[in-house]
Amino acid sequence: EQKAWESIRDYLDIIKDKSIFFMGDNLMEVSLARCMVRAGMTVLEVGIPYMDTRYQAAELALLTKTCKEMGKPLPRIVEKPDNYMQVQRIKEMKPDLAITGMAHANPLEARGINTKWSVEFTFQQIHGFTNVRDLFELVTRPLRRNKSLPEEWQTFVKDGAPAKKLEA
Repeated sequence: EQKAWESIRDYLDIIKDKSIFFMGDNLMEVSLARCMVRAGMTVLEVGIPYMDTRYQAAELALLTKTCKEMGKPLPRIVEKPDNYMQVQRIKEMKPDLAITGMAHANPLEARGINTKWSVEFTFQQIHGFTNVRDLFELVTRPLRRNKSLPEEWQTFVKDGAPAKKLEA
């Protein structure tokens, strides 16, 4: 396990002390949240479409234990989240990264929130220590991509650029 963590040191440096918000649509959110806490992130919210605590109790207990060990707050867990309210909380909390369904990604990006499609975690080989780099490649890609963009990409109009007159 220690070798696996050492192999992703470059990714851990990117996400350390960053915040993440899971909107929820693939039932892997609790496990992913625990992994991100272990990696040094603060998980603000875990939205999950369905939670049967008979089967998820051990994972929830492990998330609680991991948050305590890492000195991170326990995230809010929301079953069957109301997407409108989640978007409002995202606006308020301003996470560094939101894991979301495809429908919400572009609107959130337009508001300056880095996003990653949750469906990518479903189809990517991310399970086990041998695939840990693939998991953290997915998580850090939007952070690395948006950090590399020139500053003028953060606004719709480049500073100092003359306003163009639209003709009817």
